[in-house]
Amino acid sequence: MKDRALSTIILWLAVGAFIWIGSRFNASEIFAFCILAALTAVAQWEFYKLSESCHEQPDKTQGILIGLIYQFFIFFFSPDIYRHSIYTLAAATVIGIHLLSLLRNPTERPLLLRKMPTFYGFIYIPFMLSFLAFIPELKTGKVPTQGSVGLSGVIWVVVATKFTDVGGLVIGTMFGKHKIAPSISPAKSWEGCAGGLVFSAAASALFAWAVSAAGFEFMSPLRSAILALPIAIVSIPSDLVESVFKRQSTSKDSGHTIPGIGGALDLIDSLILTAPLGFLILARWYE
Repeated sequence: MKDRALSTIILWLAVGAFIWIGSRFNASEIFAFCILAALTAVAQWEFYKLSESCHEQPDKTQGILIGLIYQFFIFFFSPDIYRHSIYTLAAATVIGIHLLSLLRNPTERPLLLRKMPTFYGFIYIPFMLSFLAFIPELKTGKVPTQGSVGLSGVIWVVVATKFTDVGGLVIGTMFGKHKIAPSISPAKSWEGCAGGLVFSAAASALFAWAVSAAGFEFMSPLRSAILALPIAIVSIPSDLVESVFKRQSTSKDSGHTIPGIGGALDLIDSLILTAPLGFLILARWYE
């Protein structure tokens, strides 16, 4: 737990410093996108390695390259009609329902994954996470700002998601007795989930206050806390889905690059389902 806490603090500081450096060149959103693209590529590579452990043969280079090109197009060139396309959200909804269905029978490999592992890795990671790249260009129709939601919206989704993990770990370690899915992730408890919701709401409210105190328009702390709750709830099964893939490949972690956490996929797994949900919430609120 100490290694995980230290790694978490270092990661937040590193990301914050990187974005701050980008702000000195008026490119904070571009710097943040680079972080997202890098984490996505590494996480996709780790997922393909897990697939290979299950005797599948994904084309890792091709899959990662397609994922990077897709995200690059979304961030720099996607027109408004595509950015707000109901079909894109519908596809994410179908994928999300499919991923949640894996929790019913965690030992069974999805047919699509067995037949098309390269494509599956693309829709599971870069496609779903690309909704974070949509957020900065949401137009603020209800709240007067500088014209778009900006990077604060992306950070809000990450805060609401990741502090659910933090709360789940802290409260679950101290008080966790009733396991939520012992065959998938023995460490997760209902007590930890409840603590995660509280941590997420509190951190989201604090973030909204900090953004407003810094002179930027954002939702109120109360609204931020309330809207963070559905994100926190969805982040829990999103985390469990990755645990299913790890159990099937008999791996404890997706990688070993981050002490106490594991790999990049272990770091961003809870964002897989919350990225499109966060985009939808912000789109509904701002537009």
